[in-house]
Amino acid sequence: MTDAETRMATCPVAPHGWPNPLLPEYDQLPEGRPLTQVTMPSGSTAWLVARHDQIQRLLADDRFSVEPHPTFPIRFPAPQELLDMIARDAKNLLVTMDPPRHTRVRQMALPDFTIKAAEKLRPKMQELIDYYLDKMEAEGAPADLVQALALPFPAQVICELAGIPENDREIFTRNAAIMVGTRHSYTMEQKLAANEELMKYFAALVTEKQGSPTDDMLGNFIARAGRTGEFDHHGLTLMTKMLLLAGYEFIVNRIALGIQSLVENPGQLAALRADIPGLMPKTVDEVLRYYSLVDEIIARVALEDVEIDGVTIRAGEGILVLKGLGDRDPAKYTDPDVFDIHRDSRDHLAFGYGVHQCLGQHVARLMLEMCLTSLVERFPGLRLVESDEPIELVDGLPPVHKLTIGW
Repeated sequence: MTDAETRMATCPVAPHGWPNPLLPEYDQLPEGRPLTQVTMPSGSTAWLVARHDQIQRLLADDRFSVEPHPTFPIRFPAPQELLDMIARDAKNLLVTMDPPRHTRVRQMALPDFTIKAAEKLRPKMQELIDYYLDKMEAEGAPADLVQALALPFPAQVICELAGIPENDREIFTRNAAIMVGTRHSYTMEQKLAANEELMKYFAALVTEKQGSPTDDMLGNFIARAGRTGEFDHHGLTLMTKMLLLAGYEFIVNRIALGIQSLVENPGQLAALRADIPGLMPKTVDEVLRYYSLVDEIIARVALEDVEIDGVTIRAGEGILVLKGLGDRDPAKYTDPDVFDIHRDSRDHLAFGYGVHQCLGQHVARLMLEMCLTSLVERFPGLRLVESDEPIELVDGLPPVHKLTIGW
């Protein structure tokens, strides 16, 4: 008997309820979380992968592809025009490239995303955090932490990292905030308009940096790419958008959700305050593990038959990696649905795994660590203030559009 189960289940799209990460379809997964087949909107089948150990193995296996294929598992009904656009753009996006090209392109960006490179940003990050918290404190409590810190701070760090001129940063910060906002705040028309304005700006920025190279992450990447001929101008524009926006929503949400979890667990918040140097790294990892569930599901397609734990995934079949459930796997973590800053969560899946592990993870970790540290140290009376605006879940992501705090 194989560790697999076939089900004609609807493909997962978005969690229902908060903070419970389970979909109705997830509830159908039997004990032990075997590989489970579901039917996609296209009619093709895909395998749900929810065990932590299997997720790591499959994401590290180069027999699975991220590039568009006829049977690639698309989780939502999509018109052919959209599928064609995705296929055209995929060749210019790091996240939809397979090795060896993925390896070449990632190496062009990697020198500016190392731990050492991230640490160089620490003084500027602290300056920005202090600026936004000074402003929030001067305006008085209660305050919306999302608008006061979680949205503007990462945007400014990204601008600093990419070498976006001061006079142009409003274009980026305004439109980036619209693109990660919820439908409570912005219409789809506004989001599409923001995307169009950013693409026009990025195209001009690429042209400027090609003509006048700059010593920053984006300038260095464009210079390295120019020496290889890997991208045309449109390709560089798309890569610019990916490099600058891919992790923005991720860190905005983690700043807000991290504070929410700490304030809702006063015993753990008190322990953290008593030993910030010792517990903050674990706290950051636990925030990332606990809220890994809010990320998009990772999709792959098998290039050849792959056997895992007695189950054969056939060439052309897709897999849907449920890393949110992987980070709540009871076989990996004791009491996984409990937020616990004392546990060792270093091998969480929030940044993915394998060759496609998040390029900007060191910058993201540092931003989260510094924001949580400054808020915990500066506001001993930090608390949540009741709000009539609940967290909204859209396509598996909870854009936290408001988190009202007092101190």
